[in-house]
Amino acid sequence: MKTAFIKTLAMLLMTLCSGFGFAQKATIAVGEIEYRAMDSSENKRYRAYSRDPREDTRAFVDMVTTALVKTNKFDVMERTRMTEILEEQGLSLQGIASGGYEGRGFNLQGVDYILIGAITEYGQEASSSQVGRFSMAGERAVMAVDVRVLDVAEGSIGFADTVKAEAAGGSGFAVKGLAQSGQSNQGSMLGQVMREAAQLVTNLIVSNIYPIKVVVVQSSGEIMLNYGNSMLSVGDVLSVFSQGEAFVDPDTGEQLGREEQLVGKISVVSVQPRFSKAAVLEGSGEIAKGMIARPTDDPDRSNGGAAAKQKKRRLW
Repeated sequence: MKTAFIKTLAMLLMTLCSGFGFAQKATIAVGEIEYRAMDSSENKRYRAYSRDPREDTRAFVDMVTTALVKTNKFDVMERTRMTEILEEQGLSLQGIASGGYEGRGFNLQGVDYILIGAITEYGQEASSSQVGRFSMAGERAVMAVDVRVLDVAEGSIGFADTVKAEAAGGSGFAVKGLAQSGQSNQGSMLGQVMREAAQLVTNLIVSNIYPIKVVVVQSSGEIMLNYGNSMLSVGDVLSVFSQGEAFVDPDTGEQLGREEQLVGKISVVSVQPRFSKAAVLEGSGEIAKGMIARPTDDPDRSNGGAAAKQKKRRLW
């Protein structure tokens, strides 16, 4: 009797929340992210480093988890809890990662998405450049991650992509044979490139599931966005798009996307934990509430000294 009352009360609360417009966050579980980059002994581009790649992989998973939590868009499930649920159902992360359960609907107690992937490139290499009598020696750290996000309800890969981050630093210079060397900043550069890659992975997931949107256009003309400092920084430039009618694959019934039209560009002028404010650069008077904003592709933009890029971007 008591159990039935609790269930009825829970259903009533859910109904009331829905009626008042309280949306439930999607739940994402951070699953298996494997280290598959070639060892430094096999990949001559990168010099050997003292840190264990497995430790760095665990650190990277922690960075991604933290970045996802900071977006305030997801309920993030710890991997240990997800592993317990999978074992109860006779499933495994290995089976999911290999596509062994393709097309099978899961019952993961409210989990909407599972993040899996592999670190396919990771390391640091020496670099040098010369201009006239001046020569500069430096180092460059690189990290590439192949990301797949499983749509639990469909039991299939919702989207897949590759992100790549780079960080560079100088270690010494020479002028007419007079040389000065600097200390290697290997540890800090690898940590920097890991954190940048973790943010790119988070940005990729969010842009596919909960894209940046215009919340309101103020009377002053300033634009309010639904993301804060977890995704955006002052000075970021975004392109704003209007969306047309959705179009569907006639054979599979799959929604392929929506026709989009570029209506303007905005620049972020202030950020808060949950929202940001932007000024209009182009398209004043055309930008409206509900439109989607995406960062512009700017290869020269830097974030903490790391140049970052996303490849093979695919949006729902």
